[in-house]
Amino acid sequence: MMGTVYFSFKTALCLYVVYFVCAYNITDEDQLHKDLFTNYNNELRAGNDRDFPLNVSMTFYLMAIKEFVEATSKFSVNGVFSITWRDERLSWNPAMYQNIQQTMVSQNKIWLPTMIISNPFKEAHGLGSDLVKIYLFSDGSCVWIIMQSFEVICDANVKYYPFDKQFCSLRFGTYGFDRNWLNITFPTSKIGMIHYEENGLWEIENTAAYCTADHGPVEVVFELYMKRRSTYYVASLLVPMTFVAVLQSFVFLLPNESGERIGFSVTMLLASVVFLTLIQEKLPESSEPSISILGYLLLGYITLGGIQTLAVILSSNFFIQTKPVPKWLKIISCQELNKVEDKPPRNKSEENSVKELDDDSLKEKYEVCWRKISRSFDRVCFILSLIVFAIQISIYIAMVYI
Repeated sequence: MMGTVYFSFKTALCLYVVYFVCAYNITDEDQLHKDLFTNYNNELRAGNDRDFPLNVSMTFYLMAIKEFVEATSKFSVNGVFSITWRDERLSWNPAMYQNIQQTMVSQNKIWLPTMIISNPFKEAHGLGSDLVKIYLFSDGSCVWIIMQSFEVICDANVKYYPFDKQFCSLRFGTYGFDRNWLNITFPTSKIGMIHYEENGLWEIENTAAYCTADHGPVEVVFELYMKRRSTYYVASLLVPMTFVAVLQSFVFLLPNESGERIGFSVTMLLASVVFLTLIQEKLPESSEPSISILGYLLLGYITLGGIQTLAVILSSNFFIQTKPVPKWLKIISCQELNKVEDKPPRNKSEENSVKELDDDSLKEKYEVCWRKISRSFDRVCFILSLIVFAIQISIYIAMVYI
């Protein structure tokens, strides 16, 4: 019996609360709107005391990073603004309107702390639209919630691409209102990230939210500090590019008889040029603030590839020579030929045998020596190429990570 009484009392209390809170109809809300906007001038700034600036609380919630195009400096995001202020002209006594605690109106009906984007990528525009509603509360509090896409200019620093970090900001100016009119505050000095969807390319390391009003209009600034997720670029760009460059060194291991050395070297050189073209398409056409170190690395690859191609041509030329070998080359590479040519005859019969060496035999010895010179030259070029590539990679890693 007591349980039934307790349940009945609890149910009645809930019904009373629901009735007390929600027992109003559209007529009551319509009357409220008529009373609120009779003689209301939305050209006048909110706040009864005109000697003090109006306090405006602002929070920006980042939803997603749409894109960041380094080549055009275009940075676009989706975000939500939550802006709160108090307009005493829009307050009412809930008891006079069936306990209406809040209502909604179009943003073009009341005064707004209008802000215009200061660093637009295309045309400057303000916040919100005619479709946006503003929440009004009985104490005069106004809550303006706007979801919008923003495209701004963000100059990329690609010096350490693809291991770079970028800094971008969204700037909004309250043109027409200086610090004597508006006092913009932030509940937190960070951008709200509770609704943020992770981006596959950029990782947000830090954020900041503040306003500046040293002179002129108040400017609201939201800053993003981002780090590029470089795994994709390492796997699809840096490793293949280095592999192609190192593979070009192995042209010196191909036999001259194959006839494919120059073709192989030129093909690898063109592959490096293709990689350079791919990088240039992704990076801005600007020398400021700095040029990508990766571009210099690839330029070094191409330069070394060109030198390797010339070395292959020179080695092939050595291989087919039939002329007498210069003395300094004989000393280095052809000791046997040097001994045969420079050894004096010990007796008359030996002198006669030397004279009997016909031109074809001597020519054959020269060919053998030139081929030996070509092979030695290839070995030296192969080792030097690998050393230079290792030095280039080491310098690049040191500049990027140290």
